[in-house]
Amino acid sequence: MLLDYESDSGIMQRPSRLVLNQNDERILTNDYRENIPPLSEFIHRKARHVCSLSMVKKRLPVLSWAASYQWSYLLFDTIAGVTVALTAIPQSIAYGILSNMSPEYGIYSNVMGCIGYALLGSVKDVTIAPTSLTAILVQGIVSELHYGTALLAFLSAIITITFGVLNLGILVRFISIPVVMGFQTAACLTIGSAQLRSLLGISTKGNGSDFVSSWSNVLTHLNEVRLADSLLGVGSIVFLLLFRLTKNAEICRTRSFFKYAKLLSNAIVVVIGATLAFLLTTDIDHPVFHLTGLVKAGLPTFQLPPFSYTNENGTVYTFGEMIGVMRTTIITIPLVTTLEIVSVGKAFSRGKLIDATQEMIALGVSNLLVCFCSPVPVAASFTRSAINSSSGVRTPLGCAITATVLMLSLALLTDALYYIPKATLASVVITAMLFLVDYEEIGNIWRTKKLDMVPFLATALSCLFYELDYGILIGIAVHCGFLLYLVSSPRLTAEVCLASDSCVLLIRIDQSLAFSSAELLRDWILERIAEHGTHFDLVVIDGQNVHFLDMTVAKNIVSIEQDLRTRRISLMLWRFEEGVAFTLLRMQKELFFPLLRADNELEQAVSRWKHLHASPPPSCLSTTSNS
Repeated sequence: MLLDYESDSGIMQRPSRLVLNQNDERILTNDYRENIPPLSEFIHRKARHVCSLSMVKKRLPVLSWAASYQWSYLLFDTIAGVTVALTAIPQSIAYGILSNMSPEYGIYSNVMGCIGYALLGSVKDVTIAPTSLTAILVQGIVSELHYGTALLAFLSAIITITFGVLNLGILVRFISIPVVMGFQTAACLTIGSAQLRSLLGISTKGNGSDFVSSWSNVLTHLNEVRLADSLLGVGSIVFLLLFRLTKNAEICRTRSFFKYAKLLSNAIVVVIGATLAFLLTTDIDHPVFHLTGLVKAGLPTFQLPPFSYTNENGTVYTFGEMIGVMRTTIITIPLVTTLEIVSVGKAFSRGKLIDATQEMIALGVSNLLVCFCSPVPVAASFTRSAINSSSGVRTPLGCAITATVLMLSLALLTDALYYIPKATLASVVITAMLFLVDYEEIGNIWRTKKLDMVPFLATALSCLFYELDYGILIGIAVHCGFLLYLVSSPRLTAEVCLASDSCVLLIRIDQSLAFSSAELLRDWILERIAEHGTHFDLVVIDGQNVHFLDMTVAKNIVSIEQDLRTRRISLMLWRFEEGVAFTLLRMQKELFFPLLRADNELEQAVSRWKHLHASPPPSCLSTTSNS
């Protein structure tokens, strides 16, 4: 028997054996063909799975937790929802302004994001809201399209939902930790730099909000720095840092007070700033601080996202022109926000498995709701999720309560929101950015594998000095280049040995083979033959570690066999897996069937091979060479 592959996994239903008959005539059964199920059968099976009751409950988590909800949970969910809302109000206003929109749009996005996740979210701690990252990504687009950017939120939602439905969460795996850290670090620096103008009270707007433009704008308008805004902004940062840095301090009788004060520190500093602004402002037309200004009261107006748009200058944008303005942000936002929600979900899942598909669908639906009333996309907020978790939330109902409190603030608190100083909101954002940079993880990259600093720096520098959305794509491309190099460079070792009185060059391969490594394998084998300067009877390729090869590799193995034949050397393929062997047989059955051997021992494989091939006496000694 030349080849004996038995399928013991139970997956293959047909025979999987290659045999020789008594007349030594090679007979190959037709079981090596790929078994592709009929399309109608595949669609029917998937449709039954999608329409099953278990799938409906899985895709609508609200049905599960609402059915088992306990009244004792309500107090915890209410406390968590209100606490998160008190933090979300100033942050949502800040991120609405950061995105170049009116402040109420940040709150609109937060409300709809919370409602969407309360219905479809699977992790009780996660909160969906506008973040500094989504605000900065749409900032430049908003400055040109204004409310037309709602189309971007719509397209991002559709893409995210599509990724979820097609189970394409695997795409997130191509965004490595060094790339994420580079992007996050650059985003924090960019966002923090964009807030310097508001922190210092500079009223002149620059030409851009990227890292370089922000600093250029500040340095060229230092003469416009306002003392009152600067003192308030810097004082607010110091106040917030004190709460952050004293979180582990031993406080005896007031420990609980400081614990909750830390949770509400953002809200406290905003209330103090607004109070000072109200008390010190005697002339509303000339306030002491630059104020947030009018926040539109009431619920948002719902409308379809525009597929064509006329901006304030009268410039008309068709759908294609709007897409041209958005460029790669259409893909960047779904990728980045998907990465965020999966990462935040894992951080608060406490060891439980995260359904990435469900999280992507929840995020997509949340942005789909957002696009009808706001152009600011939403994502998972780590800060507010941490507050939600530490406040003892029990179910996603906490998100719904947060949305309710935010709507009440729009109805009742808009007059108070008018007096919030921009310097205070800038201090909230800058302080958040200081602690969002994962300095420990950056140190881990340097300590663990210094080569990973290349994609980290490529991402960070590209994001800082070019654009955030292009920067992360550049970082992914650089690190995927490393991956392609590894795939294209399998470790090959050569060993010269005697087996069954034949001089054998044994080639070992440590990984699967793809098209990019096909020529390498062929050239390397020929170089080893030339290097040894001896006549081999047989070249044996050990495929024990080869779990996949494609058509290009199979074609190059045909070329290897032809090259060896011209040198009067035979080729044997040893210990290749069933699926790999069948790939070769589909390429050229008559050639590969005699070459394949499945014996456990090399001596036995060569011995049985010699029964079918006349072998000259050995002409070399046993030596070993590694490369």
